[in-house]
Amino acid sequence: MMIVKTVKNGKEGDENKRLLLYLSDVTGENFVSITSIKEGVWLCKTTDSKWILKEFFSPKSLNMQIKLTELLFSHHFSQTYRFHPVHAKKDISFNKRTYGLIQYIERNLDGKKFSYHSHENRMKALQLLKKFHHVTEQFSGKFENDMHVFNQIKKWQNRLHEFKANEKYLERWLPKKFYFAFLDWSEWSLDYMIRNKDYFFRKPYCIIHGDVAHHNFILGKDDLYLIDFDLAKVAPHFIDDLQFCNRILPHLNWSLKNLTLYKPLERNIEENPFLAALIYPTDLLREWNYFLKYEQGRGRLSSFLKEITFREFNEREKFVKEVISQFKHF
Repeated sequence: MMIVKTVKNGKEGDENKRLLLYLSDVTGENFVSITSIKEGVWLCKTTDSKWILKEFFSPKSLNMQIKLTELLFSHHFSQTYRFHPVHAKKDISFNKRTYGLIQYIERNLDGKKFSYHSHENRMKALQLLKKFHHVTEQFSGKFENDMHVFNQIKKWQNRLHEFKANEKYLERWLPKKFYFAFLDWSEWSLDYMIRNKDYFFRKPYCIIHGDVAHHNFILGKDDLYLIDFDLAKVAPHFIDDLQFCNRILPHLNWSLKNLTLYKPLERNIEENPFLAALIYPTDLLREWNYFLKYEQGRGRLSSFLKEITFREFNEREKFVKEVISQFKHF
């Protein structure tokens, strides 16, 4: 007799129980427990294996990721997950929602999560990312009709537009000194990017990951793994590199010199449009826009938002001036 375990009571627990029974039925395997990890993501166990169950926006988005991961493995990139073989035969659709059943990656023995705090980790992540770009460059053409080519300038224009539209709400939280500094950096960067827009569509294209946050790297038992391709797009490789730089610069004291120590980024840093894009404060605008949209009702700023806004300001301002000064040498 199958024993079903869920972590929720009430309606949600009942739905999880039905979902677990459905998984057993559709796969022919004995699924015995389901545990919520976060909204739309669960850890599911059979009698002898573990799987991640994830809700997808649409069957199309799921099938794109299945296609991507299968092509990665067929091109000898194995530092990611595969989807359950059942997807080759049938869809997993429950209560009109689309789900993907994803291979669970066992973490390293000490259970540590990956972070960008050490130089070793940053370099490993960058090397894995560049390997991903090199492999996906070989088949990015298979996705151009589905994904279209990513437009970094347009995305950042929209982000800045939202930030500026929130000015009257920002006054309560963000002193004018900071608001106008972020505005100046954004507008300077975008102006240069727009005047050199061809650079940001320069071939060859690859599949960029689109979200190179530390939590999308997993320290497995035997290797480092790259996960979660929800934001994957067709684009030049350096679009990911821009985001990677933005993620690690706080750990490098916002030093351009320290950034040049990462050899795979060396060529990018020598190019003016890339340097100009480094100035754009994408993380600040993203986090402030998110705060005003979802969190200001709590009446306080998170420690993370305070950190990137206020405590890093002087270092970041110095970095912006340092980068702009590089343009005098070209």
